[in-house]
Amino acid sequence: MVPTRSRAGARRVWWLPALAAAFGIVALAAAAPARAARPVDPDDPEGPGPLPWRVRGIVSFTVDAAAFPDSAGHTLEVYVRVPPATIASLRRDSTGVARVRLALRLTNRFGGRAQEAAQDFDVVPADTATGFGKVALLRFPVRPGAYRLRVRAEDLLSQKRGLSYIGRKVTESVSVEGAVIVAATDAGRDLSDPEFVWARDAAAGGGAFRRDDHVTIPNPERLYGLYATDLRVDFVARADAAAAPWHWRARMIDHDGQTVAQQESTQTEATARWAASADLDIATVPAGGYDLELSAWREGEAKPVVHRSRLSIAWRQSSWLVDPGDMDDVVHFLFTADEEDMFARLHPGEREKFLDEFWRKRDPTPATAENEAKEEFLARVDHANRNFTGPGRIRGMFSDMGRVFIRYGDPDEVLKQVIPAGDETLTQALQALQITEDRPTGDVNQKGLGGDTRPFEVWIYQGNVGAPPDTDPNAKKNIRTRRRLVFLFVDEHGYGNFTLRYSTE
Repeated sequence: MVPTRSRAGARRVWWLPALAAAFGIVALAAAAPARAARPVDPDDPEGPGPLPWRVRGIVSFTVDAAAFPDSAGHTLEVYVRVPPATIASLRRDSTGVARVRLALRLTNRFGGRAQEAAQDFDVVPADTATGFGKVALLRFPVRPGAYRLRVRAEDLLSQKRGLSYIGRKVTESVSVEGAVIVAATDAGRDLSDPEFVWARDAAAGGGAFRRDDHVTIPNPERLYGLYATDLRVDFVARADAAAAPWHWRARMIDHDGQTVAQQESTQTEATARWAASADLDIATVPAGGYDLELSAWREGEAKPVVHRSRLSIAWRQSSWLVDPGDMDDVVHFLFTADEEDMFARLHPGEREKFLDEFWRKRDPTPATAENEAKEEFLARVDHANRNFTGPGRIRGMFSDMGRVFIRYGDPDEVLKQVIPAGDETLTQALQALQITEDRPTGDVNQKGLGGDTRPFEVWIYQGNVGAPPDTDPNAKKNIRTRRRLVFLFVDEHGYGNFTLRYSTE
């Protein structure tokens, strides 16, 4: 039987025995430095880690937050993005409109002084057009300190299925809960978190999206590139002491510590509170993860207040439009369990950079525009999902047939019996395998009147059975070419779900 790893398993992917040594962990560290992965909060080891939180499920969404000083203390703004892939999958009414409810709960770290907010909004197909998806903003009054934030997204038009839900209206929902920190005052000065922005226009009303003299579309993903070639952030500074001119600097820093974009300015008007915006041109910056360092200080001060935040740049549509969960499913076939966990913690641009490098090393014809290895792998995944997925079952790529197909492609010969009878039962097929193959078939057979009549398929690969398309070229020389491989799949219960019961791999 083909050794494998379940979707949440811990064993190595079955066709990459040398990935860690040849490419995996070392390459992952090179493509995205340690600080790019989400560290574990010692006070919240089971939580989602630092913001933004990317939540996968029936209703996938991303959460980010920024705290701003104001006249009453501080305001925590929470931004939630529903990505285009989720919008396309939501249940819709007869007019084509989907409805989502966001429910937020904010408590201090001891669980007291709860604040709650909710927002319902309609989603239409056009919300997928710009790559931004649907963005919502909710505000809470806060003080400096540690908080627990819980966000729940609900598809209001959905209905959970199953015997336990018959006669009850129970909708599909997904939630996340984690720690949020509102920074304390630094020497009598407050500098807000940067509010990452996708678009900014002169204010003409604006409602929840109004920021002083303009209206923004917040960027919960902290993602720039294909649909947003300017890195835009809004921020606010405040001081308790006498008013003085403010200076500020915004720098984007790569993983080597080099500045790739920078802007700085001076607010000449002496004021205690000051709001500003930074715009950095990133049109020529490659995909990957970066840090935004925001510094602010008043005239005559030697030490600035500094905030540093992680963001990413991505230039492929898949990084913007594809549900992160779908990408996780695909890379499940490429990485070990530890590598898969590390990959899941990367920002979209970091993922793009890493996968580009992964497939570049496997391109059999680097001088051409097409990467045949990548295209073949993705085509096999697509074929598996279209042909081996059944009602109520896992996706085809995770079925036994799907796994074998992704590894080896189309069999050279297929022996298939849907209603075995006579001399074409599974019993006869097993007897033939015992004669032609070296490996014993074990206890697969279940004899009954007329023999074992369960449906089955035998896949035979003949000739030079090579390595999978995603194999590291450095590892190919250590992979023995096979002349013949046989796989037996059996439909145990007659529902069309074929499981692998025998192989010569």
